[in-house]
Amino acid sequence: MKALTFALAAATLVAGTAAHAQQSTTFKPYIGAGVASTSNRDTDGRHADAKIFGGVDFSNNLGVEAGYVNFSSRDRQYSEALTGIPGGVKTTTKGYGAYVAAKYTVPITDRFSAYGKLGLAHSQRKWNNDIGYSATENDNDVYAGVGAQYKLNDTLSLVGEYENYGKRKDFGARAGVWSAGLKVGF
Repeated sequence: MKALTFALAAATLVAGTAAHAQQSTTFKPYIGAGVASTSNRDTDGRHADAKIFGGVDFSNNLGVEAGYVNFSSRDRQYSEALTGIPGGVKTTTKGYGAYVAAKYTVPITDRFSAYGKLGLAHSQRKWNNDIGYSATENDNDVYAGVGAQYKLNDTLSLVGEYENYGKRKDFGARAGVWSAGLKVGF
């Protein structure tokens, strides 16, 4: 999936070269918030987590963006029959993903556009159980994302995207994240 995400982001970046001749120079900062849908390796379920992001569009096509997703705490109870421990074992995972990326936008219509992002991500996952074992995983890796944006008006836009925060994670939230949110431009 990482290779597919990278290929889609690269294709989006390359696809806009024809539109590059028509771009105008702008400087538009923005912030946004949304919900990220992540799958947790330990609980085998999808969860909604908070995401914040912000950036600057330097032109109609080029920009830079940074963001943060909080992979909130998830618990899983393993039964006594499975663990052999009276009362079973409860495990907890939590973490976050942060990124900074170059962003290339391709306008499709006056209100609708597609974009690709490519940059660096830092992720952290923590795992522990109630019998005293714990682990922490930190990594820095390639960040890639593809998405679409629909302008509601001159300052508000709806965004939806798929993001990849690097390599496969051993526990906690998976590296691939679907998100949707609201972006406010200034």
